[in-house]
Amino acid sequence: MRILARIAGDIQSLLFPWVVSAIRILPYRVAITIGRFLGLLSWMSLSMHKKITQTQIRHALGDVNERYMTFRMFIHQGEHIIDAIRYAYMDDAEIRRKVVIEGWEHMEAAIASGRGIMVIAGHTNGEVLAQAPRICGFKMSIMADVIKNPRIQSIIKDVRLRYGFTILPPKGGMVSRLTHELQNGRIVGIAVDQRGRRENRLFCDFFGMPAPTSPVPALIALRGDAFIQPSWGIKRGDTYILRFDKPIDSREFGDDYHQVKRLKDSWKSQSVEKLSQVMQAWMCHVVTVCDYQYFWLHTRWLRRSDMKHILKTGADFREHVYKQSLDYQQV
Repeated sequence: MRILARIAGDIQSLLFPWVVSAIRILPYRVAITIGRFLGLLSWMSLSMHKKITQTQIRHALGDVNERYMTFRMFIHQGEHIIDAIRYAYMDDAEIRRKVVIEGWEHMEAAIASGRGIMVIAGHTNGEVLAQAPRICGFKMSIMADVIKNPRIQSIIKDVRLRYGFTILPPKGGMVSRLTHELQNGRIVGIAVDQRGRRENRLFCDFFGMPAPTSPVPALIALRGDAFIQPSWGIKRGDTYILRFDKPIDSREFGDDYHQVKRLKDSWKSQSVEKLSQVMQAWMCHVVTVCDYQYFWLHTRWLRRSDMKHILKTGADFREHVYKQSLDYQQV
């Protein structure tokens, strides 16, 4: 099996640079058609992924056609892969013609404060949204996972550097490093709709259901005395709208976060809990606006293994979500 995995990795290493080059040079209409076709193939072949998407959409959004929305999500994700690569290699003038900025005055006010800024986002058009530093002319640090395949990692790192990021290593004290950036008046970016460890015992309402939520964004923002700048993107036609909403001031949530010595004790802090819930409420608003452009394959409420078990056995999704919350909050 290891030999087969190594051979597959070598094939990916050889093909990936050619695929990226082809996407860059093909006419946009041709490239985006290929992206949609790849999305269609994924929708046709990935039955478990389709079921996960439909289940989450049905329980989160209620009275919608979850099958049609799932189809649209797969097609959109195919488009988004193409756009992420194309936009990374556009020159600054061209990309500014392709992206419309709204609410920039909010980000300007946050920058003018001189305090650190945490730009928050979620699983909605993230790779194109990541162009914000280059388009708007500010510097931002993020933490990014490293892909084991060195050739593919090299290309992805090149793409991300083109966004205008400073990429911090994903290990070695993430909380302390990002807190330090904020305390020194810098800008960091982080996704807030991450499923946290259930053992952390921080559960936030996400579309009316308790979702295990990472306390990291709230804790970092509080310790870093940050302005929190919500940002999101939506695709309309061939154009992306990049929106900066009104900032959230971490100072308004109290100071009992000082008692948190370990990440897993964050649930004891009302400051962390309240700020985390505000972030999740904002994220729910974004999803309702973007609906099918949200990456519903991201298993927000349960671990992927639990999702697969529920779908295979016909168990009740919502019941399992609530039971999980009760089991860990009562520990």
